[in-house]
Amino acid sequence: MKARALVILPGFLLFFGCRWNPLPDAARKGDSGADEPPVRLKPLPIQQIRAYPETVTGDFVSLADFEAVPGGESGHRQVQRFDVTPHKGEITCRFVVNITRTGTGAIEVKLVAGTELVFNIPGIHDFSSYSLLSMAVHSRTLRDDFCVTLASPTGSWTSHRMLLRPGWNTVLIDIQRLGKVRNFDIKNVRTIRIRFADAAGPVSFNLDDIMVINNRRTLSPTPPGVVLEKNGLDYRLTLKGYPDAVQLTQGSDGLWRWSKGQPVVQFAAPGKSLQAEGEQLSIMGRRRVGHVRVIEKNKIRVRLANTWYFPTRAGEWASMAVRRMRWEYTFYGDGRWVTHLELNNAGGRQIGAVRLSLPHPVAWGSKTISRTQTTKMLEGPVGKWSCLSVGGNPNGRTMLKNYTSGGTIKRTLAAFDAFAPGDVDRDGFDESQGCYFLRAKSGHCRFVVIPPPGGLLN
Repeated sequence: MKARALVILPGFLLFFGCRWNPLPDAARKGDSGADEPPVRLKPLPIQQIRAYPETVTGDFVSLADFEAVPGGESGHRQVQRFDVTPHKGEITCRFVVNITRTGTGAIEVKLVAGTELVFNIPGIHDFSSYSLLSMAVHSRTLRDDFCVTLASPTGSWTSHRMLLRPGWNTVLIDIQRLGKVRNFDIKNVRTIRIRFADAAGPVSFNLDDIMVINNRRTLSPTPPGVVLEKNGLDYRLTLKGYPDAVQLTQGSDGLWRWSKGQPVVQFAAPGKSLQAEGEQLSIMGRRRVGHVRVIEKNKIRVRLANTWYFPTRAGEWASMAVRRMRWEYTFYGDGRWVTHLELNNAGGRQIGAVRLSLPHPVAWGSKTISRTQTTKMLEGPVGKWSCLSVGGNPNGRTMLKNYTSGGTIKRTLAAFDAFAPGDVDRDGFDESQGCYFLRAKSGHCRFVVIPPPGGLLN
């Protein structure tokens, strides 16, 4: 019983401390006038906190949830705030209880080509104190053309294309930066418009739990000297050896890049030359979707994955396994920053030369130290590159040398045929994460580290 109480208690603490508010104009009647049947579920804010990780701060407001709650509109009445334009003369929005994300109700929508769903926002119009607009979207197919437009009396703003997988998706739209958008009033948002930019035919989907969230927070645990903060969909990192914090932010093309320390990628078709400087991604196509997530955080290190997707055709993808660049960043408390890039260009135009460059020398997985790494001819559609950056760390030179010619691992009891996928030369050192890799044998592992002539740091 004690363990169960410990698990449940944090949820209730968040519930009572959050700014969740029901919509005004209380009404518990459906369209028929009958009371909606009671359902034995946890209170809706508790369900939402459990369903959506970004509500962890407890600071969020529900704009539409399609539930009958005390002091709020019924699900049927909330649906009346939605409309499809231009109107095609058929019922395209309806209240449903068969496909919901939380609670018992949701809205089901069918958009034909050239139409969009319009939500007239009740109650809260000032979004300036929130960093995210969140909504649950149930898609029947894999799509990459989901777009959201926010409209104010002075102008509108449209999101990047977003990815929807089959089933329920938590769509997050970063609104913390909209206060700087010209001709848009973040304090007076009146409508939310949803469309599928490349739809050639009808698209059916379900919608639930439209919320605004303040998710500004510091993530923990992290190594001493490493501070990782999240605001909206962007990250801010403080790392030893870097005098200023670096930001991982979304660009105008929907992809995330670091303000400092981001390798510049250049691709050239076979027989073509790499340009002198600047990013060169045109061979990957114009359709792009980005996604960032934290894959590890503890007292030893922090790891983030930043994936750039390049769809091969409009509106829908043949496979999630093709056409992507996946960046993995590993940060250690002593200031080491390892960047690993995996390219999968299957199904795309053939790539000839590849160059990665940074403004300062870094150690590469190819055992060299330089500003750039060039592959004159990429063999096949897959490529992998790794590098170590140390910023202005006073021990940076030793760190770089340790990466290119580190210590030798002598295994006395271990799985001798086990190597990390990122260990390019099978010497026991994983260049993709900047660490040694061993696998125990029968539950035991013994080894000796033999340092190089210059010694090993940390």
